[in-house]
Amino acid sequence: MIAVLPRLFRLFYPYAWFEDSAYLYHAFAFKSGLKPFIDTICVHLPTLEYLLAGLYRLFGTSYLVAEILSALVMFFSTIFLFDISRRIFDNYIGLIVTAVFSLSSLLFRYHIFEREVFTLAITIFILWFLVRGKFNGLYAMAIGCLAGLSFAIKFSGIFVLPAIIGYLLIKHKYRAIFVVLSGFILISAICYGYFLLKYKSPAYYQLFLFHFFKGYDVSVKTRFLNTFIRDLNYLWILGSSGIILSLFIPNRILLFPVILFVEYSIFFVFISATCWPHNMIDILLPLSLANGVSLFYLKNLLTPVKKNIFPVILIVIAGIVFIFLGALYPKYYQGLGYIPRNEVKKVAEFISENTPVNMPIHAPHYIANEAHRLKIIDYEELIGPYRLMINRLSKKDDFEKNLYANGWYDLIVKTLPLWRYELDNAIMEKKVSCVVWDRIFPEWSLMLNIDIHLETNFNFFSSAGFNIRYNTRYYTVWLTN
Repeated sequence: MIAVLPRLFRLFYPYAWFEDSAYLYHAFAFKSGLKPFIDTICVHLPTLEYLLAGLYRLFGTSYLVAEILSALVMFFSTIFLFDISRRIFDNYIGLIVTAVFSLSSLLFRYHIFEREVFTLAITIFILWFLVRGKFNGLYAMAIGCLAGLSFAIKFSGIFVLPAIIGYLLIKHKYRAIFVVLSGFILISAICYGYFLLKYKSPAYYQLFLFHFFKGYDVSVKTRFLNTFIRDLNYLWILGSSGIILSLFIPNRILLFPVILFVEYSIFFVFISATCWPHNMIDILLPLSLANGVSLFYLKNLLTPVKKNIFPVILIVIAGIVFIFLGALYPKYYQGLGYIPRNEVKKVAEFISENTPVNMPIHAPHYIANEAHRLKIIDYEELIGPYRLMINRLSKKDDFEKNLYANGWYDLIVKTLPLWRYELDNAIMEKKVSCVVWDRIFPEWSLMLNIDIHLETNFNFFSSAGFNIRYNTRYYTVWLTN
């Protein structure tokens, strides 16, 4: 029930939370014959997109296919987490740990398709292998291959490897470490080697160099209070003290989630160029188990055996501190969605019925995916900064040479001249079958403001021969005459 009901509720809830919908569209683009790194911008290996493209071929192109896949992954993650926590603690604490995990607002918010949902599932499966305590060659190779797959999904997926090695070092399983590393290197070499050899420089630029080009977006304080506290909310109340207390529980398996927690926290608070809410998904595992640790100590206080009051004092103080920081603030429990599913269906059907299949459109990724139409420009958020990076690498002497941006969003705005003219020319030359004004999708707000400005001040779309043929409070669709 704990594993199933939250996922079913989210699937049937009338509103969806679309975020990073480029992944959905890229799967459709690859299914349609486009190439990663060449026709689309891919800042991660397109392993998940290839998987989703295969599912699109079987079940049709729709965000619902991706959403059901994510729901199944979350379901099995929850089941395995229960087995892990009941082995470490007991059935009752295991149920609570599972509920804390399954009801997380992050899993409600990122219900459609997010990379960290899959790296989280892999990490849980690896921990399940470790908890079972079997370290024969087959198990070690499976763990190493899973770690390699996590790395092939997203760079931060590599953090599971030090956690594995750290635990195996404590257990003096040196041969197992060698086998794990062999499996990790094998899968990583296959996945990265394939795409780097096939797509060469574009793959290298997008997968590696671009991540160092983004720039540091916000302060450490903002990252911690506005991302860590906000998006992990109630898990901090017992989880913060549980992370510390994990070091004192005899079961050394808890070092695995502690190492994970330390790695992710240091990287995303102090090192990473950007810190987004979805980066917190991987921290759900260590914080959920940390809740179990605090419950373990609270339960022991009620038993007739020797009582230790100091852990309880730590739990109470840490809980009060994080409540004061906002861990129970109602606005932090977001995730039920802001886009009506029926509106997405209606606008996608209208576009499909009124535009030719072979002409691209100007619309958000999720609408293009649902309407089964290719976009004229891929990844409006990244294309400007990416072209700026390419120009600087080639040492082109033009205006962007001395361009300075105050953070990531400012960089997106200031690099608009590097690509927006191509879109405007395509619209004027009627190389685009339709233009969508999306008033609700936050990732489209910049494009919406530009489009409205062009039409309001210059009659840009109407002069180019476009007319409004579909108009609601959410979407406006311009079609060519």
